[in-house]
Parts: sequence; structure tokens; C-alpha cells
Amino acid sequence: MKYLGAIRCMIIMIDPEYLQDKKVQKIDSDIRTFKTDLQRAEMELEGLDSRLDTELESFKAAEKSKREAYESLRSRLRSVEQEWRDADKRYREQVKRKDKTLSDNKKTVDILKKRIKDAEKAKEKRFREIDKEKERLVEKAKRDKAREMEQHKAREVGRVEEEKRRELGLDT
Repeated sequence: MKYLGAIRCMIIMIDPEYLQDKKVQKIDSDIRTFKTDLQRAEMELEGLDSRLDTELESFKAAEKSKREAYESLRSRLRSVEQEWRDADKRYREQVKRKDKTLSDNKKTVDILKKRIKDAEKAKEKRFREIDKEKERLVEKAKRDKAREMEQHKAREVGRVEEEKRRELGLDT
């Protein structure tokens, strides 16, 4: 949860110009979707283990009951043995289902975390691209201003030279 707080702080301190960029807005939208999906998956994962354990307990109790009936009632051996095997099979299926469900949900959480990380990287890359474009514009403005100042300087020098020539009578 500390990670989400750090992300929120980072978003608040971002230059508003970045937030107006369409790509950044799309990335932010994706991040919010991923975070929502992550929270949903994590909450489901938290409650899933205990819920599945509760379901497993009923199957385990049934398996134990059938095994005890088998041992005490040998005359009903075949029917009770089959019932016990069926209950045991259901219990094992539930254990496998629990393991698979937990595994699938953990994979989903990992995928969502990776998507968030990738989206954050993409957003940072976009920030760098925006900054580079700004630097290019600043450099161009500097070159244009230097050129303009050089032209102004040349005109002024020419004007002063011409005035001095007239003043000194060297006008040709």
C-alpha cells in the first residue's frame, strides 16, 4: 500500500502541462484501470483462501466419516468403501481446485503489477520526450534571437559608420 501512496504523491507534483498530453492521459487511465483491477484481485485473493479452506473442511469431514464407517462396519465394506473413495476424490479435487485458483489469482496479481510498472516506465519516457522537445524549442529560440541580434548589430554598425562618414565628409 505504501507503493500506491508514493504514486499518488508523484501524480500530484507533476507539471500540469504533462497531464494535458493525450498519451500521458491514456497512460494514467490505464494505470487507474490496472490499480482498480489489482485491488479487486488482491481483495479476492485475501478472502479466497479462508473461503476455500471452509469448503475443504466439509469435504474432509465427509472423508473422515466415511473412513470410520468402513472400519467399524465391515459387513457394509463394499458400499461404504466406495462412498469413502468418492468423498476422498471430491476432497482431492477441491484441494487441486483451491491450489489452481490461488495460483491463477497470484498470476493475475503479478501481471497487474507488471502492467503498472510498465505503464509507469512509459509515462516517464513520455515526460523525457516532452522535456527534450522543450529543450529543442529553447535552443531554436536562442539561435533565432542570436541571429536577430547579429543582424541588428550589423545594421547599427553600418548606420554609425555612415553617420561618421557624413560627419567627416567622407560620403562618396
